[in-house]
Order: sequence, then structure tokens, then C-alpha cells
Amino acid sequence: MFKKIKIQLVLVLFTCALMSSCLEDVGNYEYTEINEIEFGGIEETYTVNRFYNFNITPKLVSSLGEDNEDAYTYKWQAYGADGSGGNKLTTLSLEKNLLTPANLLPGEHTIFYTVQDLNTGVEFQQSFVVTIVNTIYEGWLVLSDINGEGRLDMVPLFEGEFKVRTDILDLLDSELTLTGTPKFVYTYPYDSDFYGVYVSTTGNGTNKLEPDTFEWNKSYNISGEFVSSQPEDLEVDNILGKGSKMSYAVVDGDVYYYFGLFGWLYSAPINSIDGVLFEASTLIGKGNFWGNSILYDNTNKRFVRTNFGNTSVMPTGTRFNYTTGKDLEYMVGNDFNTTTTNTAGTQIFAILRDPANSKKYLALFNATTSAQTYYAEVLATDFDQATSYAVSPNYGYLFYAVGGKVYQYDYSLKTTKLMIDKGSEEITLIKFNDFFNSTTVYDELEHQLIVCSYDGTEGTMELYDVPPVNGQIVLQATYSGFGKIKSIDYRER
Repeated sequence: MFKKIKIQLVLVLFTCALMSSCLEDVGNYEYTEINEIEFGGIEETYTVNRFYNFNITPKLVSSLGEDNEDAYTYKWQAYGADGSGGNKLTTLSLEKNLLTPANLLPGEHTIFYTVQDLNTGVEFQQSFVVTIVNTIYEGWLVLSDINGEGRLDMVPLFEGEFKVRTDILDLLDSELTLTGTPKFVYTYPYDSDFYGVYVSTTGNGTNKLEPDTFEWNKSYNISGEFVSSQPEDLEVDNILGKGSKMSYAVVDGDVYYYFGLFGWLYSAPINSIDGVLFEASTLIGKGNFWGNSILYDNTNKRFVRTNFGNTSVMPTGTRFNYTTGKDLEYMVGNDFNTTTTNTAGTQIFAILRDPANSKKYLALFNATTSAQTYYAEVLATDFDQATSYAVSPNYGYLFYAVGGKVYQYDYSLKTTKLMIDKGSEEITLIKFNDFFNSTTVYDELEHQLIVCSYDGTEGTMELYDVPPVNGQIVLQATYSGFGKIKSIDYRER
């Protein structure tokens, strides 16, 4: 017992001696003041237009007067939406000032600015909020051929101005990389919650893009809009939107009908009459929303009409036989001679070529009533060499491209007028864009002739006003920096 007490006493005395030694050391250490950073020149909130540069130049105040920028490291990081419902931390820059492009998704992001003192390893941080405004909101989508591969560009409308943005999929960090020959780009109101932005190439098939971010995954292939199983990289030859949630798709001579309002996906081909299939042209005459659309039966060389997926023969014509015996080269349904939304798109213009002698004919008729208004051979300059056609929805003038020239043909007067001569350049596409919505901007653009040319190096898109009484067309806008333009459409809002 006394042994235990002795041991415990020794431990107590040792502990007291140790504490006394520690107390005696107070004040014997030398303290050094470390460098501290205070932030200035940074606001609490910013609003930045997407793809425009940040312009944030902070003022750093060192408590020890250390102003050498090389004595520090810098990091700008953004925390915000990742486009898939979650959030992520993205490094924006490693420079002192934030002057890089604002490529973040539209919306609100928290920015963290971190400065590290290399001498001490101590970090100092300031945070603030940035709202990114979407500048890729609406505008022209341009699909070009770049050395045999497709590239999707855009001319977005932002703050009242159109400005070219090349390689939009790369700019938006989309998962879709285009491969193969470019075919077409097309947009229409596919769904009330998902506007249809389609791009089609031989390497990728036909795919929708997320309409605001242009993100993509395999489920966005158009095969997902079919009832039957299709290849996951299905490539269609044409899409034509007829109205909200209504469209046609053409695949290898078959036409499929979609009507989202009734929940109808693309199912059985509609290019059949009395149960007999025929090979259909890729060209479709639109017609108005509730009325007939026009198909061309390549097998029997005839026009046929279709409505809500039901296809039938045309009635007897007064100016020509709807079974023409000719090859269809061009067909469009536009608003010429229409006065209301109920008749919009009903005027069908078609160019037919006689396989026996290569003569070309222009046919005009109404998709709804089947009434014929014109049929005659086109006797126009170099019309046999035409490679692209367009019809003015205002005046019904027929425009056609030959090499580097664009002509206007007035079928009522049977006169031809040279409108554009670009010499050795190639006119790759002419068209009038069909808009689904009506606004002041859209109504003006819908009546302008789009002319796309290629000089061997660069593609150019031009917009021309078309005056009445065969007046000379007037250039309104020019956009360049593209490849060889294959297809153009407008992303509406």
C-alpha cells in the first residue's frame, strides 16, 4: 500500500515540475507577421453575356506590400448548373484577371477567386455571383461542308444584331461531333417543351439537339420518334414540320407521319394507296395545318394527297394530268396568294422534267382544293442547268441558280432576269425560309431570298429583299466565315 502511494506521489511531483517548466517558457518564442491579402475591385454580382468575355480585374492589397504578381498563384472557379440537373465546379482561369470568354450555361453561378501566397502557402478567397445571359437564343443555323465533313454554325440574333458563331457544337461543348457528309439542318415545333433542332449527316444519322444548350445523347436520334425499332443512328432523307407537333419524315422512299398532339409517333409508311406501297419523293408540299399535304409518287409518276396519315389519289385536273409521267425536281408549298392562316402553305409550286426530252415544266395548284392555276414549259435562260430553286411567297417569282448566277423567272410574263452574277463562285443554295411563328422580324425574313455562295475557300450567306414588278433584288445582309453551305434553317422563339 505504501509502495502505491509513493509511486503516485512521484508522478504528481513530476507533472508539477513539467508544468512549471512550460510556464517559465512563456514569452521566449519569436512571432513573425504573415502576409495577408485583401480584395478590391470585385462586385457582389455581375451579369455577363454568354460567349462574351468576362472583364473582372481585381485589386489585391498586400498587408506586407508584396506586389510582385509572381509571388502568388490565382484560380477562378465557377459553381453552377451542369446541364443534366446537377451542379459542377469549373475552372475558368489561372490568371490574375478574369478576361476569358463566358462559356458557362445560362443562369446563375457562384464564382470563387482564390489567391495563394507562394512564400507561406496560405490561400485567400473571395466569392461573388454571376448571371450568364444566353446569347445563342435564336437565329440562323447553317450546316456546311468542310473538307467532306459537316460543321454546324449559327448566326444568332442577340440585342437586335445578327453575329456569326462558327462551329457552334464545339463552342457549346456539345457531346455531338459531326462526322460524314452533311445533309440538312431543320427546326420546327416538335413539342411544346422541346423545340425540334435537327442536324443530319451520313456519319451521325439524324439527331435532335437540346434546343437551348445544344447538348446531345444517343436517345436524341430521330429513331426514338418511331414506333418500330430503328437503328440508333437512323438517317432520314427529309423532315417537314407542318405545324405544332405535326411532321413528316422520309426514309428510303417511305414517308412517315407524326402527330404529337394525338400521341402518334412515326409508325407505318403512309406512301400507299389501297394497300399498295409506292416509292415517294423526298420532296413534300406542305399545305396548311389541317389540310392536305402533297406527296409525289415516283413509282407511278403522279401527285397524291395525304391528310392525317391517309393518302389518296388526286381528282381530275383542268390544266394537266396529276399523273404526269414526269420526274419531280422541285416542290414547295408556300403562302403565295393566301390571305389567312387557314390557307397558309396551300400554294404548291412544282418543277417537273420530262425524261423523254429533258424539258422542264412548272405546275401550280392548291393543296386543299386541288384547283390548278398554271402549267407550262419553262423557257428560261439556262434553265436546264439549274441546280437550286426558290419561290417567292410574296410574288410567286421563281428563282433558280446556275453556276455563279441567280435568275428570276416570272411565269405569268414568261420573262427571265439575271439578278446575281458572282463570276467563278458557286451558288450552293437558294431558298426562302418558312417560319411557323409570325413576328415583325420573321415576316420580314420570310420574304427575303437567301443566297449561299462558295469561292473555293469560304462560304457566304446573303439576304435579299424582293421588290414587286420584277425589280432588281436588294442586298440586305451578308454573313461569311462558313464552309460550303448545304442547308440553312432558322431557330425560332
